[in-house]
Amino acid sequence: MRNDVVDENKRLKAALDRMHAEREQLLKKVASLTRDLELLRRQLYGRKSEKVSDAQLELALLPVLQALGRLEQGDLSAAGDAEKAIAAVRDQLEDPAPAPPPAKPTKKPARRKLTELDLPIFDVVLEPAERLAEGGELLEKIGEDVAEHFERKPASMVRVRVIRPKYKSPSTLNDGSTTVSIAAVPERPLPKSLAGPGLLAHVLVSKYADHIPLHRQESIFKREGVVLARSTLCGWVQGSVDLLRHIVDAMWEDAKAAPVAIADATGVLVQARDECKRCSFYVVVTPQQHVLFRFTKKNDGDSVAALLAGFSRLHVDASAVYHELFRRDPSVVEVGCWAHARRKFFEALSADRDAAMFGIGMIGLLYDAHNAARDSDGVVDAEKRVKAARPLLARLFGWARVEHRIRKDGDPMKTAVGYLVRQRRVLTRFLDDGALRLDTNPAELELRRQVVGRKNWLFVGNDGAAEWNTVVVSLVASCQMHGVEPWAYLRDVLTLLPVWNQTRALELAPKNWVKTREELETQRLLGELDLLRRAVPHVEEDAADPAPAS
Repeated sequence: MRNDVVDENKRLKAALDRMHAEREQLLKKVASLTRDLELLRRQLYGRKSEKVSDAQLELALLPVLQALGRLEQGDLSAAGDAEKAIAAVRDQLEDPAPAPPPAKPTKKPARRKLTELDLPIFDVVLEPAERLAEGGELLEKIGEDVAEHFERKPASMVRVRVIRPKYKSPSTLNDGSTTVSIAAVPERPLPKSLAGPGLLAHVLVSKYADHIPLHRQESIFKREGVVLARSTLCGWVQGSVDLLRHIVDAMWEDAKAAPVAIADATGVLVQARDECKRCSFYVVVTPQQHVLFRFTKKNDGDSVAALLAGFSRLHVDASAVYHELFRRDPSVVEVGCWAHARRKFFEALSADRDAAMFGIGMIGLLYDAHNAARDSDGVVDAEKRVKAARPLLARLFGWARVEHRIRKDGDPMKTAVGYLVRQRRVLTRFLDDGALRLDTNPAELELRRQVVGRKNWLFVGNDGAAEWNTVVVSLVASCQMHGVEPWAYLRDVLTLLPVWNQTRALELAPKNWVKTREELETQRLLGELDLLRRAVPHVEEDAADPAPAS
């Protein structure tokens, strides 16, 4: 009987242990699902920016909350810590940082002066009824009132007729023949095409800067009275890219000599027979120089190592695809990204708000130190930044090591602090040079061009179309970096490229375009090759008019 009772107790204990284990698993599952739900809710309905209100205040109050928590658990020594923390917060409140100067009162924006705009002018004269009535010609004009406003006419296509008069010499040669003179035909970007450089530039800018796919452009041209097949537009894009590719290749080589490059990637779908292939667009930003895009069929270490070979210092996130590059070439210096580190804590807010806020607040203080070391031109005083950042980094990494040891696997906070622990060497590399940033945000901002475009074109037709995209978007993005208007730039560059020496392709890059365009030789070539600038309006002859006297 006693043995039966013992066996029954063992069975019950085993069942109870299984229930406790199952309960723990269910609680973990609930916690995981709750975090996922919070992230999903934030992505769908929340702000896309990773801003947390009152982060610095919560960071200041965190030691107080931690000490009070220890006190509730029976740790009497925490009382003194709580009093000290409260006193520190009170000191901050009694002696706050100097308030910023009051903002200047905003003035009502002045009405735009249309006389300052370089636009065609259309005059409309409205005569009073008295002037139009009988005897109105006797009225004496004493002045006029002029009012201006904006209006828009439909975009227009024009026909350019290239007329080459032929002349013969008045004298004959020894064999009785005469010489005939006729002007040479200037080279056009696409010799056998009906499109001039301005139209080609319009199609490129509409497709790659304004994200209007070719089938929509086809409809727009049709509304304007010009029927252009999509295949024709596609041929224009391909021919233009074949010319422009040499400039982008030269820009890539020039970028490798830059002190630092910032890289990032986003996915792109490429149409295939059964289902779209998943490929990638990579962007490399060399500050104040170039914005460069490249298409890769595979997002793996070999592809990325081949793409980014030759750069000296690379600002990247902690993605594993970069590891092969740094393994192959140890001379390439890796610089980490604090924005990605901060994002990990932001994702852990729903799991442990207090700890996540501490990480976010400390990284915020690091950015404050960085911004305080910048002058009005954005140049960083490296020594000043190091002096302010080192104590913050020591405290943050010390805290991260402790948290990483005590956190359990699967905890979002362990993932967040683990990022800091594993990436410490590259995250602190910005201390070595004032030219290094804290994050890869410039590259992420440039990738938005492709992300916004994807909502319109959804996928690219093939690998070649993806490469066309990267060539033109590289030029458009670099134009905007240097304040160059993309359409005018592409029109002039496409005009010049048929006669331009390819060894001088870098001179046509947006980085150098303002200087190149001002050169006398460039102005001469544009004057000779841009036929529309030399054109005069065509006037139809009236057949009823008498022939002019000879």
